Amino acid sequence: MLSQTLRRADRWLFQPGDARAVAALRVGLCGALCARLCRGIYVQWAQQARGLYRPVSFMRLFPLPAPTAVVVLQVLGIAACLLAIVGYRTRPSVLIAWACSIVLIGMVVGFGRDAENEAPLLLALVPLLAARSGDAWSVDSLLSKGHGAGRRLQSLHYGWPVRSTMVVVAGGYFFAGLAKVVWSGPAWITSSNLRWILYTASDAQRVPNRLGLSVADRPWLAHGVAAGALASEVLFPLALWRPKLRWFFVPAVVLLHVGIWATMGLNYVAWATTTIVVFVDWVWVVDRWRQPLREDAVVPIAGNRRRGSDGRASLQAFARGRHSH
Repeated sequence: MLSQTLRRADRWLFQPGDARAVAALRVGLCGALCARLCRGIYVQWAQQARGLYRPVSFMRLFPLPAPTAVVVLQVLGIAACLLAIVGYRTRPSVLIAWACSIVLIGMVVGFGRDAENEAPLLLALVPLLAARSGDAWSVDSLLSKGHGAGRRLQSLHYGWPVRSTMVVVAGGYFFAGLAKVVWSGPAWITSSNLRWILYTASDAQRVPNRLGLSVADRPWLAHGVAAGALASEVLFPLALWRPKLRWFFVPAVVLLHVGIWATMGLNYVAWATTTIVVFVDWVWVVDRWRQPLREDAVVPIAGNRRRGSDGRASLQAFARGRHSH
């Protein structure tokens, strides 16, 4: 049973994919990472007292970067992100951008600030470090057309990076929900836990948060929100099994992030952006956008192909008549 399940997972993970889907991941994730690197908080943290710095994990290998070194890492990381977005020297650009980011964010974590907002983004980029993400929608693909004419856009090389990032993002939500189940159990839903969280968050803000208080003042609503949040996290991996469920789970978790920001003032835009970039079928979106407008304009109501072709013939005859005059 276990071996059969593993074989099915292996077949799912290593299905052929579209090079444009990997390129969409590269553009979206590197764009989100570039936005995170453009902030000025890294220099501010580097100027803090060294006695407050407690490096964790791999950051123990490095001393606290000086503010000048932080600026250099930021500029290098932003430049690498921009090169990765346009797809020039794609693989080294992605690697440099990712490496600069983990050092900068790791430094911030050493001062006691959590990185749960950036963690899904950085983890989702890991498969792209080895993927051929520059074979489509990139400067590299344009420059190599003379050498690699006829290169297939559908290949085993392009399936596993997309599905690996999906597993990473889905796992992030699942383990976030699992932690609630392990440490709190049913009490996370049935107790007043969420209500007190909302009351505390409102008290910490300069102006009372009316939305958060309106939820906290209604126990039934707070229990419902807690149950919905927990279910959307724990059950999110079902979106891997049934793609149609992504239409429910992706908006659900994005709404969860928006609700957290609106009621508690916690900004998880990087996490929400990562989820959207990874789970939206951007190839389908681009193909729909590139469809010739005349096909939609000829027959504005539903009709068969023959009626559509007759309509186009009529328009062409009308155009020829105008030109003849």
